[in-house]
Amino acid sequence: MHSPTSALVWEIWRRHRVLFVAVIALTATGRTLEAQSATADSSVVVDLLRMLSFLILFGIFSYTESSDSRGLGRFPQRLFVLPVSSLRLAAVPVLAGLVSVELLHLLWLDPRSTGGFTSIAFSAALLGTLMLCSQTAIWTLDRLGPFRLVVIGILVVVAFWISLLPFAPPSPPPVWRSEGGLAALVSGGAVLVFVGAWRHIVRVRSGAWHSALGIETLGPALAALLPRRRRAFRSPAAAHFWFEWRCSGLVLPLLTGGVLLAVVAPLSWLGRHDAHDTRNLLIGALATPVLLAIPVGMGFAKPTFWSEDLSIPAFIAVRPLTDEDLVATKVKVAMASAATSWLAMLAFVGVWLALWGNLDSLGRIAAQLWALYGYSVAALYGLTALIVLAGVFLTWRFLVSRLWTGLSGCRILFIGSAVTLVFVAGASLVFDATRLPGWVLGTPAHMTGAVSVAGIAVAAKYGFAAYSWRRVVAASYARQYLLLWLLGTTSFAMVGILLVRIAREMTLDVPQLQVLVILVALLAIPVGRLGLARIFLTRNRHR
Repeated sequence: MHSPTSALVWEIWRRHRVLFVAVIALTATGRTLEAQSATADSSVVVDLLRMLSFLILFGIFSYTESSDSRGLGRFPQRLFVLPVSSLRLAAVPVLAGLVSVELLHLLWLDPRSTGGFTSIAFSAALLGTLMLCSQTAIWTLDRLGPFRLVVIGILVVVAFWISLLPFAPPSPPPVWRSEGGLAALVSGGAVLVFVGAWRHIVRVRSGAWHSALGIETLGPALAALLPRRRRAFRSPAAAHFWFEWRCSGLVLPLLTGGVLLAVVAPLSWLGRHDAHDTRNLLIGALATPVLLAIPVGMGFAKPTFWSEDLSIPAFIAVRPLTDEDLVATKVKVAMASAATSWLAMLAFVGVWLALWGNLDSLGRIAAQLWALYGYSVAALYGLTALIVLAGVFLTWRFLVSRLWTGLSGCRILFIGSAVTLVFVAGASLVFDATRLPGWVLGTPAHMTGAVSVAGIAVAAKYGFAAYSWRRVVAASYARQYLLLWLLGTTSFAMVGILLVRIAREMTLDVPQLQVLVILVALLAIPVGRLGLARIFLTRNRHR
């Protein structure tokens, strides 16, 4: 190498050359699709490819190493023995990340575009600052472990709101809120953030195992404010429930509350005078716990939420609990997490609609449902409670549906499950899954075929459930899960029947539609996979 700088840059390339090739391939594919097609489906795929390319690039320049293959790791401390200044150690990955993200930004720009919603220079300043801030957060907050991803998510939300400031009323904005003024402010802040990252590396390199920013003291301070349990647990199962709730059950409620406060609340205030915006945003708020439960469920399925290791930790394996107890605790924590998330969402929605929401559009919908059910107030409130119950069970379903892969200890099986999820999501975007109901309802032959397929799937599902639950299961757990299955399946079926009734009122009376809805409801709640989770956990725990 001609210089230490080129050696450090070469090392970044050598360690992540496959990911660099993936970024280039995603960018080339996206630009080719964008040039050859201008349909709505292609634009969705292009946006997805763009997002993935930037996510991979940000992951490349996190520039961390983990000695125990768990978590995100920390700044590579093996580099501290090199005859290179700490300033260069910090500056090389920062400058490489800034140059790479700006080049990728330019590659994704349309040559005929002037920047779209924001100018090219302003968006470039925001991206560069976000790259630098994310690197600094990962390096300096290493004691937070994987919770650093939450900090980066907050930084992304802050950058998004900064990008909207130039367009907020009054117009034209003052100098400090113009794109040039904000670009100067974020650039100056980026310089200060880099100085903090540099000071952190200097102190760690000199043997001071704490951040120069003093941020690590916030963790113990905040932990001291949290309520602590003083009483003894009633049983080992109760103690493990508390442990699982602290480790993984709080993730979904905290993420839901963060999205509601950081995204939905400001948007609801900006659109408080528009009834249609209120209605659409309410739908998004109701879908928030369900959508967040899909990625959270991947971490919840693992023995330890934030760990990359799928083996059962010795701390859990030696506990005086059976495999059934461990799986049942996961299921109970998932239900508590889903219920808490929906409770937080309903509390926010209640305050929003009562204080500043525009209820004109929602009032018309409520009046139509009220008339549909014979002007019965009790029926209207019962319908609302039924929809909320179905939402809670749908959220819970996404949390527990992959327990069998996470508790198996098989990384190939777990990654395959995640890839399947991504593939299904991408296929639904490419082929527009909203067309499927129209295709099924289009002709009686399609409806008959859909009912037949659903019936075969129900038979296979419960046949597999009988096989996976063939071993003796504690009667208490069997009764509890039977109750959950009954409540969840009934709520899904009744909501589906409600939709069928609304469709008939709209002169859309399709034979066998109600039968299809009931069969789909029977497929919604996982049964056999939880029995398989117990079997796989036994193998993983004693291997």
